[in-house]
Amino acid sequence: MTARVLLPRMMARLRPRSVAGQIALLVVAAIAVAHVVATVAFVLLREPWRPDDHPGVAANRLATVARLLDGAEPEERAALLRNAARSLPTLRLAPWDGNAPGAGAEDLDGHPIVGRLRDGFGRPLAVVDLAPGEGRREALRLGIVTPGGAVLSASLPDEPLRSPRQGAVIFTVVFLGLTLTLLCVWAARALTAPLARLAVAAEAFGARNDIVALPQRGPEEVLAVSRALERMRERVRRLLDDRTQMLAAISHDLRTPITRLRLRAEFIEDEHARTMTLRDLDQMNGLVEAALSYVRDGQGTEAGQMVLVDLASVVQTVCDGFSDIGADVQVERARHLLVRGRPDELQRALTNLVENAVKYGGSAVLRMDGGPRGAAVEVCDRGPGIPEAEREAMLQPFVRGDRARNLNEASGFGLGLSIVLAIAESHQGRLVLANRPRGGLRARFELPSAAQAMPPGDTRPAAPAPLAAE
Repeated sequence: MTARVLLPRMMARLRPRSVAGQIALLVVAAIAVAHVVATVAFVLLREPWRPDDHPGVAANRLATVARLLDGAEPEERAALLRNAARSLPTLRLAPWDGNAPGAGAEDLDGHPIVGRLRDGFGRPLAVVDLAPGEGRREALRLGIVTPGGAVLSASLPDEPLRSPRQGAVIFTVVFLGLTLTLLCVWAARALTAPLARLAVAAEAFGARNDIVALPQRGPEEVLAVSRALERMRERVRRLLDDRTQMLAAISHDLRTPITRLRLRAEFIEDEHARTMTLRDLDQMNGLVEAALSYVRDGQGTEAGQMVLVDLASVVQTVCDGFSDIGADVQVERARHLLVRGRPDELQRALTNLVENAVKYGGSAVLRMDGGPRGAAVEVCDRGPGIPEAEREAMLQPFVRGDRARNLNEASGFGLGLSIVLAIAESHQGRLVLANRPRGGLRARFELPSAAQAMPPGDTRPAAPAPLAAE
C-alpha cells in the first residue's frame, strides 16, 4: 500500500475511540502546538548571545562611563578610565588630547548612535568624529568632551540600531491564537458531527419520510447511542405494524357480524328497539372506520407524494359535498392559494373540521386568507366552543369534551381533531382552536405556501400566522 493509504489508517488506529480520550488528545495537541510555536518564535526572535555587539548597548555603556568620568574628581579620571577600559575592551576606551583631525562634529549630529549616546548621558555632550571621511566603517572612533571637562575617546559599532521586534511578536501571538482556534474548531466539529447527525436522525424518526441514516462512525459513546436508537426504531416500527395489522384484522372480522346483526335488526318489531339497535351498530362501524383512519392518516404512514394543490378547489369540493346533503355550509371568502400537499389528506382534514362545525354548531362558515407566512382556512361555527383549559386535550385521540357529549347523543369518537392535527403537522402546518368573541369555535388550518414548503423529510413547523380579527 502507498503512504497515502497507510497514514490515514495508522492515524485512525492511534486516535482514541471514546469522547473522553479524544478530548484529552485535543487538549494535549493544543498544548503541544502552543509550545512548538512559542519555541520557534523564541529561537527566531531572540537577541544574539553577545550583547556587546549591539550598537545600542555599546552606546548606553559608553554614556555610563562618560557620566562616571564627568562626576569624578579630575585627578581620579585617569585611573577610572583605565579601569573602564579593562572592563569594557570592546569600547576601546583611551585618553584623548582634545584635538580633532577635522570638523567632524557637525557630521555626527544626526547619527543614530551618537543620538543614543547623548540620550543615555542625559545632558549636552560634545562628540567629535576622530576618523571622518573614510567611507563605510565597521566602527565609529569618537572623541567625547563632557560638561565637567572629562575627555576620552571610544569606539562604537557603526551599525543601524535595531528596534524591538514588536511586529514580529504580535504576529507570532496572533498566529498562535489563530492556530489554536482553528485546531479546536476542527476537532470540536469532528467530535460533534456524529452527535449532530444522531440528533437529526432522532428528530426525523416518526416523520413521513424517515430516511435519515444513523451515524456509523464516531466516538464509542455516539455509536452505542446510534445502535440503541436503531434497535428502538425497529421495535417501534414493529409495534406500529403489529397495531395496524391488528386493527385491520379487527375491522375485517367485525364487519361481517355487524352486517349480520344489521340484517337481523331489521326484523325487530319494536320500532324504538330497532332504531336504537341500528344506531348502536352504526356507532360500532364508525368506531372501527375512525380508528383505521387515525392509524392511516395520523401516524406517519406513506400516503402519496406531495403535489401542488389549489386550496380553493379543495375547500369548494368539501363545501359542495355538505351542501348536497342539506348542511348549512358557506364559503365567505375564497382565494386561489397554491400549497404543496396530498389532496386526499387535505380534503379529509377540512371535512372533519366542517363536520364538527355542523354537528356541534349547526352550520359552518369557511374563510381563506394568505400572506407571507402561508395559507390558512378558517372554519367557524356558532356552537358552544371549547374552554381554553380543554383545547390541548381535545387534540388528543379518543378525547371528547363534556359539552359535545351532552349536545349530541350520537357524538363522535374523539378522533376527528386528532386526525386534522396529524395531517397539518405532516404538511408542516398547524391547527389552532379559538373561541369566537360572539360565541362559537374558530378552527384555523394553516399550511405553508408552495414556495415556502420545505423538502420532504423536514418536519419543522412553518412560522404561524396571526389569527384574523372577527
